[in-house]
Amino acid sequence: MNKRQVHTIFLFQSKLGRNAADTAQDINITFGPGTTNERTAQRWFRKFRNGDERLEDDTRGGRPSDVDNDELKAMVEANPRMIVRDISSGLSVSIGTVSSHMR
Repeated sequence: MNKRQVHTIFLFQSKLGRNAADTAQDINITFGPGTTNERTAQRWFRKFRNGDERLEDDTRGGRPSDVDNDELKAMVEANPRMIVRDISSGLSVSIGTVSSHMR
């Protein structure tokens, strides 16, 4: 399930008058633990209550990523047993950077 699909469920449930906590719980029961969380649901419900019904995440600034996620994914798919240290060496980034991108 992608983010836009989850956001669509949030919008639908908020229009039905459901609360964020119950909606998050139902999504996780239906689609698997960790699909969403209560805080995320609360943020989206608040956004919808304020009249903003766009389903896209707001653009955020910040430092650009050092890792090309497509390249990282290709490396892992090519060799699923590759260890993080080897991936970090191949991408010329720290082990911590690779670890955070793999979450």
